[in-house]
Amino acid sequence: SQAEEEGGFFLKVLTKLDKGIQVVYDYIMMATGCAVAGLIIVSAFLRYILKIDFYGSEEYILLAGFWLYFTGSMSAARDKSHLSADMVNVFTNNQKVIRLMAIVRDVLSLVICFLAISWCWDYFSWQMSLHPVTSVHRIPKTLQQFPMCFSFVVWAFYLIRDCVKAILAFKEISTEGGVEK
Repeated sequence: SQAEEEGGFFLKVLTKLDKGIQVVYDYIMMATGCAVAGLIIVSAFLRYILKIDFYGSEEYILLAGFWLYFTGSMSAARDKSHLSADMVNVFTNNQKVIRLMAIVRDVLSLVICFLAISWCWDYFSWQMSLHPVTSVHRIPKTLQQFPMCFSFVVWAFYLIRDCVKAILAFKEISTEGGVEK
């Protein structure tokens, strides 16, 4: 049908965007993961072996840690490997009900995500107006807070993808009759 073709085209576009986004955050996760580990090792080596303090190392570790954590959350959203309490399958075997509840779950998640984006943006813009910096190296704190906003935007992208897939799956089962399987 035409709806499936349009949905298929939309999913193809989302898939291409996904591949580009994934390349970017894979590199960010690799770089920040190595940076966090390297900074901790160097800091420990300097402090305990050479008896030299690496003042402000926590600022760099925190900066890389924020990027690592929130980039990891993007990866979890992409793979749908984040925590989930999907218990619909326990209560019914009706595929139509299961797929309808998947739409409800994904739409509610999207609404919550947009709320989180709004709160993140409000917090981020408020912080930008204050121009906060770290105490030792004067690193702008907005560099630590930006990945939080960015991760919610990417999460919304994946939730839109999930909503489209859930709607297409529901349409597919509706045309097949939605009998118990």
